[in-house]
Amino acid sequence: MSITMSPHDYATAFRLLSLTSRHHENIGRVVEERILSRLPERPSLLDVGAGPGKVAERLSPHFASLTLLEPNREQIGTLALEGAKIFHGTLESWSSPERYDLVLCSHVLYHVPIPDWGGFIDRLLSFVRPGGYCVIVFSAARGQNYRLHRDFTETGLFSDRIIDTLREKRIPHEVVAAMNGFTAASFEEMYTLCRFFVLEDCFTAEQLAALSQEEVRKLDDEIRLHAERCRGADGVYRLEQDEDLIIIPKP
Repeated sequence: MSITMSPHDYATAFRLLSLTSRHHENIGRVVEERILSRLPERPSLLDVGAGPGKVAERLSPHFASLTLLEPNREQIGTLALEGAKIFHGTLESWSSPERYDLVLCSHVLYHVPIPDWGGFIDRLLSFVRPGGYCVIVFSAARGQNYRLHRDFTETGLFSDRIIDTLREKRIPHEVVAAMNGFTAASFEEMYTLCRFFVLEDCFTAEQLAALSQEEVRKLDDEIRLHAERCRGADGVYRLEQDEDLIIIPKP
């Protein structure tokens, strides 16, 4: 039994994540309710790890300039957002003399080693203008998707680790809870999405390669049970994901 994701499986998972997520609406709402009135007229936005650009698209009516930083060309290759400047690369490799009224970093720190989080946050803040804001978005240690992860690993990365880092660095911040989620029309789609989260987030490649065939079958059965629990009374499969939006003001 294969313990890898096929290209078709990856495409299915990314499609569900992109098309059914409420993520961009959550960020748009929080920015509109808590940040926008504090920014100058015609503010600027830097979106670090912009993905397919849905968040920047949602926020675009409020910002005079948009800069999107995304290393995956396939993720953002089809975006047509008038006036947006798009750069392909990581925050670590990118440099710019510009400073921005809002720097957004959503679901990126999973890919940064924990010992480097402090420096990464400092680098994010270095691109924020005085009086501006940085917003970091991360999965929270609560809710349905958290329980999915905890059934397979006790070392998952969640927002409490970022909050601890900010407290250690004595960086003032505010945490706003939000509810994201993903939907699927069939069991197989939801199973693929759950399998994506488990294989990508809960195991290393070395750990997966070391599993016996019996362990692989058991793992698959447990993922299927989680997918089955996602079915609602209306027949739609839903996986809820609690998130925290961490707002950091720059004096």
